[in-house]
Amino acid sequence: MVELSALDRLVAIEAVKALRARYCRMLDTKDWAGLRATLADDVRLDLPSLKARGGIEGADAMVALVIEWFGQSPSLHLNGLPEIEILSADRATGIWAQEHFLPGRYRPHAHHGHGYGYSHDSYVRIDGEWRIAGIRLEPRFELE
Repeated sequence: MVELSALDRLVAIEAVKALRARYCRMLDTKDWAGLRATLADDVRLDLPSLKARGGIEGADAMVALVIEWFGQSPSLHLNGLPEIEILSADRATGIWAQEHFLPGRYRPHAHHGHGYGYSHDSYVRIDGEWRIAGIRLEPRFELE
């Protein structure tokens, strides 16, 4: 395996950061085709609310679930403090501090509308473009 130069690592880190930002923007602007374009075909989504189902696999299934959950309801996903690790020229992982605001999803004592946690992501580079290969959300706390 060829070791990446420091410059190549930094370029990859910035590309992963831009990908995560674009993913959040597509989600919040309800640009479903744009959201799909950020995902690897075999992406895996693991959320606490999906535990009974064993998570979701596949980009089309993930986008369909997001549309079902969010539809045209307003949302805001903010990510920061990235911890990006470039594993190889085509693989990376990241941990992001995440805040989300989902006023359309709020149901007293059933579903919070404002939460904080960490997103543990994996990334793959396909045909020169970084894509999200996995998302595992680790909620820390929510506000009612």
